[in-house]
Amino acid sequence: MKKNRLFYNGLFYIQAGNNMVVDSMAIAGKRITAVGNGLEKDADFKTCERINLRGRTVIPGFTDSHTHFYFFAMSLGSVKLDGLDSIEETLAEVKRHVSGLSGNEWVTGDGFSPDRWKRYVIPDRYMLDKVTGGRPAAIYSKDQHIMWVNSRALELAGLSRKTPDPAGGVIDRLANNEPSGILRELPAYSPVLKLIKGPAQSKQYGFFRQAVNIAYSKGVTGVHSFDRREALPFFDNLSKSKKLGLRINYYPPAAMLPDLLRAKIKLGYGNDYFRVSGIKIFADGSLGSQTALCFNKFPGSKNNYGVETNTKEILLKHIKSAARLSLPTAIHAIGDKAIANVLDCYEQAPEIPSNARRRIEHVQMIRRSDIKRLKSLAVVASMQPSHCPSDIKLAEKYWGRRSRNCYIFKTMLDKKIPVTFGSDLPIEPLDPIAGIDAAVNRKAAGIKKPFYREERISVAEAVYGFTAAPAYAAGQELERGYLLPGYFADFVVLSDNIFKIPRSRIRSVNIVATFFDGKPVYRKKGLSLSF
Repeated sequence: MKKNRLFYNGLFYIQAGNNMVVDSMAIAGKRITAVGNGLEKDADFKTCERINLRGRTVIPGFTDSHTHFYFFAMSLGSVKLDGLDSIEETLAEVKRHVSGLSGNEWVTGDGFSPDRWKRYVIPDRYMLDKVTGGRPAAIYSKDQHIMWVNSRALELAGLSRKTPDPAGGVIDRLANNEPSGILRELPAYSPVLKLIKGPAQSKQYGFFRQAVNIAYSKGVTGVHSFDRREALPFFDNLSKSKKLGLRINYYPPAAMLPDLLRAKIKLGYGNDYFRVSGIKIFADGSLGSQTALCFNKFPGSKNNYGVETNTKEILLKHIKSAARLSLPTAIHAIGDKAIANVLDCYEQAPEIPSNARRRIEHVQMIRRSDIKRLKSLAVVASMQPSHCPSDIKLAEKYWGRRSRNCYIFKTMLDKKIPVTFGSDLPIEPLDPIAGIDAAVNRKAAGIKKPFYREERISVAEAVYGFTAAPAYAAGQELERGYLLPGYFADFVVLSDNIFKIPRSRIRSVNIVATFFDGKPVYRKKGLSLSF
């Protein structure tokens, strides 16, 4: 296979310069060497292997700027409950999964969502006891801010009626004050989480390759991954042995800061495939779990304004510690009060290098008065368009008229605030085309009316949010996110020109081929192109 290739007779959306669309692109090895029109007629490229794209549209490879990719990969062998309509279906699926387990394996999984069931029910430990056969069980909610556990898991973790609620977490109680089996936020379920062993080491790489192949099939060539400490050596070792297969920007949790300081792991640690890019911190919980920190209490509650998972004092402490390593922080903040708290801290934050971009993750509901602060601080708004259609009913239920301040993509872009897009995998599927559709149309399946249609954005803006914007957010806009000479040859061939078709057809666009490092890593079955 020749290293030098010329792709011609295509529509290459390079996303830069005066001529944003060209018809040909040359690559040598892992890099793009030239883009332009009629390069197949240029003598400089006569020795290149030639690929006729037959008019197909080509864009930079997608990067999902908010995933839990390691967790997603390692959980591929667990029970998946997203999309089920009732507690009965959910328990039946858990029971079916348990029947296939061996030894004393934990029952693990994710995706249950009482708000999306036909009948709203908060599950408890005893329901889970009936279908888990005495095994310990721990299952995340769809938003992963609640863990549903059974009696055996509570026993092993030492959680009882005498256990107080930890700072930043809530243990739901039964009438006798015993834990109900619902643990809200990491501080509450951390004692259980510490006991759960991941898949056997012999299975881990297989699960990871499966996850990478899923990414390729969706046109994804890079992810920003917010994962536990186990992810660092896993990603690092694979990248050094050239087996990673993606460009992964890793944001370790704040709890790892002492380890990073001791190891002197600073901004930019890694290589072309794996890079430590910042520190992940939580400021609040989530909408579905009613733990997002808000200025107004949740309807129907006595005094629930959400959960402040970390105080401003702790947030600022972590921000300053990260700055010692030139690392920016990416702070999870969903409710308007949490976002305000983060901005308060960023106003006091020490300076870091210009390519170290501080972020707020999710930015689901923000006060209009805080938009100016977001812009003045040059903070990146890391948002997940697919949350918008998925959460419409929840936003209207819990935030009412304040929903006009939710998922305000167009307002952010109009104010020149840097916005980058992701999925929050596995909470929403790894599917940038679906994310583009959500940002452009803002509609749930089967619903005709857009959710605050004035916040819809263009296809070009949405594609940028999944390509060039993630590169900027990670300080790598000079080598990723565009189809330009010197940039990595990571690109996607689409079935349709996503920029020209009616917005109603965006979801029908398919990935024809995905290229990573200049090599085809995914091709749709039946593709007639020769490589």
